[in-house]
Amino acid sequence: MLIAKTEKKDNRFQSALDYLVEYRGVREAAILDRDGLLVGYRGADLSGAETFAPLSLLMLHNIDAVLKRLGENKAGSVVIKTADSWLTIQGAANLILVVRAGSEADDLLRVRIGRAADMIRLHVQEKYPLQVD
Repeated sequence: MLIAKTEKKDNRFQSALDYLVEYRGVREAAILDRDGLLVGYRGADLSGAETFAPLSLLMLHNIDAVLKRLGENKAGSVVIKTADSWLTIQGAANLILVVRAGSEADDLLRVRIGRAADMIRLHVQEKYPLQVD
């Protein structure tokens, strides 16, 4: 029993991703470091994550560059909605949470994304207190 509890505690990133993917319409969710390396992933196809994760980071960097030129602060989160999908890029401590959902997801997904980002932040603060921005 002790092993299961330890395993669960050490797998909080995966728990945050599971929490997101169980929601209706969510196709995939990933946690990236600031260099675009995959820290955690939950979705149908891991090879897709290797493409969509770095492209999400590229989008965030481009948006931040535009905001800088406008004299604004960096984006804390970016939400892009198209006719058939919804992409959210959310900062979480010194990591980045990326969620891709279909159009069937509703606005309550934002609440889940916020909670998952909080779960990630809390885990980073507990495990790596000197690394949090």
